[in-house]
Amino acid sequence: MDQGTTAFEQALQLAKDDPLDAFISVVDSTDAPSQPPSGELDGIPYAVKDNIDTADLPTSANTPTLVGSRREHNHEVVTRLHNAGALLVGKTNLHELAFGITTGAAAHPATRNPFDPSRSPGGSSGGSGAAVGSGIVPFALATDTGGSVSIPAAWCGVYGYRPSIGRWPSDGRAAPLSKTRDAIGVIADSLELAQRVDAVVRDHYSDITPPSKFRVGVPRIDSTYLDPLADDVQERWNHAVQLLEQSETIELVEVDTTKLHELDAACGIGIVLYETARDLSAYLAALPEPVTFEQVRDQAGADDVRELLTLSWEQRENHDTYREAMKIREQLRDEWDRLFSEHGITGLLRPTTPISPTPVGDDITTTAFGQEVPTFSTVIRNTGPGSLAGQPAVTLPVGNGTAGLPVGVTIDGNRDDDDGLFALATELDTLVGVRSPLLQ
Repeated sequence: MDQGTTAFEQALQLAKDDPLDAFISVVDSTDAPSQPPSGELDGIPYAVKDNIDTADLPTSANTPTLVGSRREHNHEVVTRLHNAGALLVGKTNLHELAFGITTGAAAHPATRNPFDPSRSPGGSSGGSGAAVGSGIVPFALATDTGGSVSIPAAWCGVYGYRPSIGRWPSDGRAAPLSKTRDAIGVIADSLELAQRVDAVVRDHYSDITPPSKFRVGVPRIDSTYLDPLADDVQERWNHAVQLLEQSETIELVEVDTTKLHELDAACGIGIVLYETARDLSAYLAALPEPVTFEQVRDQAGADDVRELLTLSWEQRENHDTYREAMKIREQLRDEWDRLFSEHGITGLLRPTTPISPTPVGDDITTTAFGQEVPTFSTVIRNTGPGSLAGQPAVTLPVGNGTAGLPVGVTIDGNRDDDDGLFALATELDTLVGVRSPLLQ
């Protein structure tokens, strides 16, 4: 690229040449702005996960039935980024309908990890993670139902931010899984950029004064968060904890997280399965060319997704079970509140995932801890409780493990205290954050 090439033009060319299948579609090169844009994100190129509606490009959600499907309007989050001067480069790949964590093949080929193309970038926002982790764009929008911002951020060596439920606008212009759990967030090449995106979306800049010392919760060594961990994740987690124990600005507080996982296991997937059939059906019916849930289910490109859609359809009338699940979710939210208030902590720190990136194709099972394990439930083990409760979360890269693959840690914040979480994450990033060597 010559020196006269803009950041947008560079990103667009990289997206067109993308060897990782991170992108599903890119804008026409004639859409390059003739005048320099102005705003808080002045000319910064970015990408959007392909289950979030954009007027300029179709929204396929990586499912065959929706290939070429277009909406007339941008999602409100996209509109706010546009108004701030950010420039859309293209739409990124995802696990079909965001219903998984590997971003495997469906209507489009599987996305690959920028550190090792034989490995998954995570999911469901794997295309956004790979697009940022490989340096094509500085940030990309993602969605999160059970960890789909945090997981690809960690596996691609970059930063992720999932807002508290309700912090960012939700206007029905995104293919949904669960009205209770879905959130749009951002994957970025720096924590500072993630904060800038948040400020633009909310039209509010925090002026919080951080404390001189943060109290940070960490799970007990025998907790589900930490037992078991793959060797490379364990090594990076131990190193991060050791650094924080030596810090004068961080006080680690051991907390009992047993009930978080118990309550998550009791209701999490049930809420999603009940709501998916209803919420996705409503989205599909509102398309300019409507389709049915049954059409999407029967034409699904991935076996795991077709099975989940079938289960969802079967459970759509289980009203009593759903109401009970929602009561249990309230207990989970109460337990999160209790942990924060009782221990006086600003965040709960834990490994983002128990294992590092899995081989491409390991969509159903993978090898971990010396045995064959289910891929989905293993990978979301640490992200589920916070996502279900609607806690905000920031994921930080903490370097490559012994296998040469990225490892991340995530800080779950107090609900609706995203500004306090950002202050803590900024301090943690200075102490343990390790930026991807691909972005240096």
